[in-house]
Amino acid sequence: MGMTILHADDSSAVRHWVAEQLNHSGTKVVSVADGKAALQVLHESHCDLLLTDLEMPHLDGLQLAAAVREWPIYRFLPVLILSTRRPNEVEPERRQGVTGWIVKPTDPERLRRWVRRSLPL
Repeated sequence: MGMTILHADDSSAVRHWVAEQLNHSGTKVVSVADGKAALQVLHESHCDLLLTDLEMPHLDGLQLAAAVREWPIYRFLPVLILSTRRPNEVEPERRQGVTGWIVKPTDPERLRRWVRRSLPL
């Protein structure tokens, strides 16, 4: 069975682009428009990696990461932030629980490399 990536981003164009780049070789991308929807998906099904935008309505990416870390089943889930903001623009204590940070725009190979490094073997 392949790996499942949950991708949360309020931009439909970014969701489409990420799905195009990552839906390959048994990897399934589930795309949602915000952090609240991501929590609902995680409540109902399993995922192997969370890829999230930082700035979204309802629940931002760091609030989402913090909420996910509270669930024992997802305590060690890899969480990647895909954002136009750089990590040094966000307070260090808010970045806790984040596995990696990818600054947009990024090229497809860099995105795939981060995902490959972060997915559990």
